[in-house]
Amino acid sequence: MKKNIIKYSLIVIGILISIIIYLSLIGLETDKFNDTIKNKISQNNNQLDIQLKKIKLTLDPLNFKINAKTIGTKLIFQKKKVELESIKTKISLKSLSKNKLVSSNFIISTRSVLLKDLVGFLRVTTNRTELFFLEKLIKKGYAIIDLELNFDEDGNLKKDYKVKGLLKDGKISLLNDYNLENINFSLNIENDNYNFKEIEFSTNNIDFFSDSLKIKKNEKEFFVEGYIENKKSILNDQLLNLIKQNFNNVNFTNIKFASKNNFSFNFNKKLKFKNLTIASKILIDETEYYKPEILNDYFSEVKDKINLKDHKIEATYKKDYLSIKGTGKIQLEKDFDEIDYSVSKIDDKINFDSNLIINKTSFQIKKIDYKKEKNSKLQLTMSGNYEKTKGLVLDQFMILSKKNKIKLNNLLVDRYKRIIKFDDLNLDFFDTENKRNKLSLKRIKKNNYELNGSIFNANKLINDLLKSKDDKHYRIFKNNLNLNLNLAEVYIDDSNILNNLKGNFYIENNKISQVNISALFDNNERLTFTINTNNGEKITTLFSSRAKPLVKRYKFIKGFEDSQEGYLDFYSSKKDGISNSKLIIDNFKVKEIPALAKLLALASLQGIADLLTGEGIRFTDFEMNFTNRNNYMTIEELYAIGPAISILIEGYIEQDNLISLKGTLVPATTVNRTIASIPLIGDLLIGKKVGDGVFGVSFKIKGPPKDLKTTVNPIKTLTPRFITRTLEKIKKN
Repeated sequence: MKKNIIKYSLIVIGILISIIIYLSLIGLETDKFNDTIKNKISQNNNQLDIQLKKIKLTLDPLNFKINAKTIGTKLIFQKKKVELESIKTKISLKSLSKNKLVSSNFIISTRSVLLKDLVGFLRVTTNRTELFFLEKLIKKGYAIIDLELNFDEDGNLKKDYKVKGLLKDGKISLLNDYNLENINFSLNIENDNYNFKEIEFSTNNIDFFSDSLKIKKNEKEFFVEGYIENKKSILNDQLLNLIKQNFNNVNFTNIKFASKNNFSFNFNKKLKFKNLTIASKILIDETEYYKPEILNDYFSEVKDKINLKDHKIEATYKKDYLSIKGTGKIQLEKDFDEIDYSVSKIDDKINFDSNLIINKTSFQIKKIDYKKEKNSKLQLTMSGNYEKTKGLVLDQFMILSKKNKIKLNNLLVDRYKRIIKFDDLNLDFFDTENKRNKLSLKRIKKNNYELNGSIFNANKLINDLLKSKDDKHYRIFKNNLNLNLNLAEVYIDDSNILNNLKGNFYIENNKISQVNISALFDNNERLTFTINTNNGEKITTLFSSRAKPLVKRYKFIKGFEDSQEGYLDFYSSKKDGISNSKLIIDNFKVKEIPALAKLLALASLQGIADLLTGEGIRFTDFEMNFTNRNNYMTIEELYAIGPAISILIEGYIEQDNLISLKGTLVPATTVNRTIASIPLIGDLLIGKKVGDGVFGVSFKIKGPPKDLKTTVNPIKTLTPRFITRTLEKIKKN
C-alpha cells in the first residue's frame, strides 16, 4: 500500500512537472482573456479600443506569474490605428485565484507606424499638453517603438516606464520658412530621462547630425542639453534673415560654413523656451560682408563686398551675453590679409578687440595725410566698448609699421559722435610728402590739452584750412577745449620751415574762439596768427614776413615769388555771419595769372603780357578789401601797383556759380604821365616824364567759373578814384 501511494504520488508529481514544463516552454493559446483586457483598457481610457488575436500564455513558476504574449494587435483611438508587433505582459497567479486579471508589467513593440499617429496615441494615453503641440508640428515620419509599462497591484500605471524607439524620415514645421526635415534618430526614455542618439536632420538645405541629445523632465519643465554639428554648407537667406532679426548690423551674405555646437536650454509644457546657452566652434570657409561706409575713408579701393575666408570662430551665447573670437583672412581690395578679433555683447554693451595685419592692401588716414607704403606690412589694433545710450570707449587704437607708429589711448565718444575726451595721441610717421611727423597730444587736466612735437608737416593742414567753408559747424567736441602748442619745427611747404612755434587754441561750442600763435622763419622773420572773440564779434589777424608760402596755394596764381622784404598782412572782422576783411601783400612778383594775361592780350599790351611767361610782373603793393556772407564775396576794392602795370578791381563772386568783376588796368607809363601832368603834385612825386606811352583800358569779367566772358574798352582818362589810390600808394612808399 505504501509503495502504491509513493508510486501514484510520483506519477502525479511527474504529471504536474510535465504540465509545468509544457506550460513554461510551450504554453497555450487562448482568447478567453480578450474581453477582460478590452474592458480593462476601456475602464482606464474610454477613448481607446483594442483588437486582439489569441494570447499565448506561458508559465513563470519561479515568480508565480504567467507570461502572456499576443502578436498583430491593433490599438484604435479617434478613428486611427496603431499596429503593434507584439504585446507582452506578466499576470499574477494570485490575481487569477481571486478571479481578477492583474498585470504588473507590459512590453509593447510597434510595427513601423506614422509618427503623427504614435504621438497622438501617447497624447491620448498620457494626457500630456506638450504632446498636443508636438502632434500639430509633425508633418511626416515613421517610428518603431518598444514600450515597457509597470502597474501596481491596483492596476495603476507607475512612472518607471521605459521607451526605446527609432524614428525615420521625419518632418516638423516650426515656422513657415523653417522646417526640420529628414529627421532620423534612436530614442531611449527611462525615469523621465530622454536620450537621443544617431541624430540626423536637415533644415534649409543644411544637414546636421549629433550623437548626443538629452532631455530631463523636472517638476514643471524640461531641461535639454546636447551636441550638434554640420558639415560645410551654405547658409541660405531664410536662416540668415532669422539671424538678422535678432542681431543688428549683420550684413553677411553667401556664408559657407561648418560648425560644432554644444547647447542647453529649458522649456515648459507650453513650449516656451528659456536659458538658452550655446558654445560653438565655427569654420567659415567663405562669406561676403557688405562694406560699412566708414571704410571708404581709410581703404581707398575697398570693394562693395568684403570677402572673408578660412575664419575659425569660437562663439558663446547665453541670455544677454554673446562672445565671438575669431581669426582668418579678409579681402578689402585685391588681396587677402590676416585678421583676428574678439567681440562680446553683455546686455547692451559691446566689447571689441581686433588685430589686422595688412600687407598688400592700401590704407590711409586723410586727416593727417598718412598713407601706407605699397607692399609694406602694417598692423592695426583696436580695443574698446560701445553702448548705444552712452557711446564709444576706445581703450586703444594703434597703427604700427616699420617706420610709423600712431597710437591713441582712452578715447571717449558720446552717442552723438562727439569727442568727450582722450588721454593721449602719439604720432610718429612719414606722410605722403615723405616728411616725418613726430607729435604728442596729451590731456593735462580735464579739458586742457598740450601738443608737443619736434617736427610737423603742416602743408596739408594749411591747404585744408584755406579750402574749408567758414560757415560749416562740425559738432566734434562735447566740451570746450583749451590747447597749448609747442612745436620745434613746422613745415608749411617744401622749402619754408617755421621754428619754435608756440601758442594757444581755445575752442568754444565747437568753434575756434581764441587763438594766439607765433613762430619764426629763418633770419628771425616772423609769423603771427590771432583770433579774438568778444560780444559775438570774431577778429582774425595773420601776419607773415613771407607771403609766398601762403599766396602760392591759390590755383589762379602760378609762379608767385616774393623778395626778402615781401610780407602778407591780413585782417578780418566777423559778426552775425558777415565778415569784413583786408589783405595786404607787399613787394612780390607773379609769372602767370591766366585772367590777367588774357586782359593784357585783349588790350594789345603784348609786351607786358610777355613778362608773365618770362621774368614775371612785379607788384610793389597789393591791397584787397572784401566782404563775405555765406557763399557770396563782395570785392569792394582790389588794388595792385607795380613798375609795369597797375590794376583796380571791384565786383562779386558767388561761389561755384557766378563771377562778376570790373576794373581798370593801366601801364605804369600812363600812370606816371597822368600824375606828372598834375601841376606841382606831378613835379614833386614823379618829375617830368617823356614818352607817349599807351592808353589804359577798362574791363569786365563775368560768367560761370569755367566759362568766363571778358570784354575790354580803351580809356583816355583815368578815373579820379584810380588816381587817388595811386597817389596814396606813391606817398606811402
